Amino acid sequence: MFLLGHLAKVQGLKGEFLLHELMDEPEKLDGMAGLVLAPPSLDLETAAPAAPARPVRVRSFRFHQDRACVSFEDIPDRTAAEPFKGWAIWAPDAAVTLPEGETFRHAWIGCQVYVHGALAGEVLRLDPTPMGYDMVVLKDLRPGRTGQRDVPYIKAWWQVDLEARRLDLDPPPGLLDLDLD
Repeated sequence: MFLLGHLAKVQGLKGEFLLHELMDEPEKLDGMAGLVLAPPSLDLETAAPAAPARPVRVRSFRFHQDRACVSFEDIPDRTAAEPFKGWAIWAPDAAVTLPEGETFRHAWIGCQVYVHGALAGEVLRLDPTPMGYDMVVLKDLRPGRTGQRDVPYIKAWWQVDLEARRLDLDPPPGLLDLDLD
């Protein structure tokens, strides 16, 4: 699933939430199928929704003072909305259209990483960074090595073939050995 945003606070008496959106066009929420609300501690990026997560349908969407404001069916008023403050809104991957060349982070998990044709690691996860790029966290599979390596996703360094579950990395010299003395 794909994280769309968090319910920032309840707005008014009709069960509306101000939305801290993580998507470029939050108005697309209106009419989007398969939405799920989940507590912020529940990561649905790689796991299937389970209780206490719950499916929801958008009842209304609008902007309030340049902030997205959304309400859901089955959450009729402020009293019913309060327990969901801070919860995350998730959408199934199929409901999200990615720009050309973009992929879901979770699609990388388990991919084999090769450096100059030799198996170097396996992707454990991609972590967003404040610098605007993802950090690829690898399980080091090189002979005699253990642990994890963090490698920035700089497009010039990576060739990505998700269908083959293969990533080819051309890192600067020494990048994978920064932790060695």
